[in-house]
Amino acid sequence: MNDNRPNPGTPGEPDAAGWFVLLQRDPRDDALRRSFENWLNASPAHQADWARVSRSWDTFGLLRDEPEVLRARRALRSDLRRSSAPVRWAAAVAAIVMAGGVALFAGLTATGPTPTVVAVRDVAVYSTGVGERQIVTLADGSRATLSTDTQLRVTDWGERRALTLVKGEAFFEVAKDPAHPFVVTAGGRTVTALGTAFNVRLDPDRWSVALLEGKVRVASLTSPDTIDMLPGAQLVQQGSREWAVTRADVERVSAWRSGDVIFDDQPLNTIVAEMNRYSTRKIRIADQNLAATPLSGRFKTGDTAGFVATLEAYGVAQVRHTSPSQIDLVSPSRR
Repeated sequence: MNDNRPNPGTPGEPDAAGWFVLLQRDPRDDALRRSFENWLNASPAHQADWARVSRSWDTFGLLRDEPEVLRARRALRSDLRRSSAPVRWAAAVAAIVMAGGVALFAGLTATGPTPTVVAVRDVAVYSTGVGERQIVTLADGSRATLSTDTQLRVTDWGERRALTLVKGEAFFEVAKDPAHPFVVTAGGRTVTALGTAFNVRLDPDRWSVALLEGKVRVASLTSPDTIDMLPGAQLVQQGSREWAVTRADVERVSAWRSGDVIFDDQPLNTIVAEMNRYSTRKIRIADQNLAATPLSGRFKTGDTAGFVATLEAYGVAQVRHTSPSQIDLVSPSRR
């Protein structure tokens, strides 16, 4: 049997559904939010579980006026005020999580589960493999360009144009439609736009948005934090640190859409990690003395052989082809 419920954390630690309930009860508890962010950033599996819970909860926008959903919401508001509610409602929220493409909501009351189950399917799911890139034209003419190893779900296409970036990176060119906000959920945050172009990326310990055109509002699903971004800005959160807004290097941020990656005086270990995103043949820095070596250049995504050949040609590193799936880099003097 395929069990798509959120993975549990360590013993005694809430899973994604449990965190959702705790944060709904105490959205302004800074200590709770820091603990949640530590849990979220501890594992890609945690991030995927949280994305499923967030996405599935959002799908109720489709059914907001259905009697069953209204009853369930009233029960949730009532139960969240009770001290014992988190245990029961963690189970309720867990039932929302996608199972075979269907979100299930089982309303629980103080006396136990109700027989009502509401099922909602994703409007569409798009994904790319390692090294692939895909351009998707949405129903309103908006375009989403998916980078390597990315999954994007369209969860609502009614009053809102709602999508969830489950993993990876995507660039959005949004058709203007003020009556239908374009909302991308990723890593416990939302990016809302009316007509704009922006890039969203999810990494295991880093989340970023870069705005190329128009205006977007970024909001946390777990705290009151919001920020309005202007063109040329980039918002980055590293781990559980505070959000940081800097000027975006627009050419570098968007280079992947033409099959390139650009580096400007960045350490070799950062460059190798980025190149590895686009290829199943991974590069490993076998000699850690190389890791901090700063480099600049423009390389083709997925061209692992060309990249390591360039390093060797310029005397940065020597290459050991250790296996069909791995290349080791060593210092030139240690071959």
